[in-house]
Amino acid sequence: MVNFFFIIGTHFFSWGSERAEQMRCGKCGTAATFIKKEGMRFITLFFIIPVIPISGVTHLLQCPACGTKYQTNS
Repeated sequence: MVNFFFIIGTHFFSWGSERAEQMRCGKCGTAATFIKKEGMRFITLFFIIPVIPISGVTHLLQCPACGTKYQTNS
C-alpha cells in the first residue's frame, strides 16, 4: 500500500526590481526611491512550490529600508 501525503497552502509571491518614485514610507518614515514590483497569490505544495495562480497580478511599491509593500493602481 502506498500512502501520499501532500501539504497545500497559499502564498503571495512578488518579483521585479524597477526603481519607482520618491515617497515616504508610512511604517518606518524613510523618504527614499521605492521599488516597483508585481505579485500574485498561488496555491502551493508544501507552502513553497507555486502550483496554481488564484489571483490576478497585483502592482506594488516596496520600501527599500523596511520592506513594507504598498498596493498601487498601475
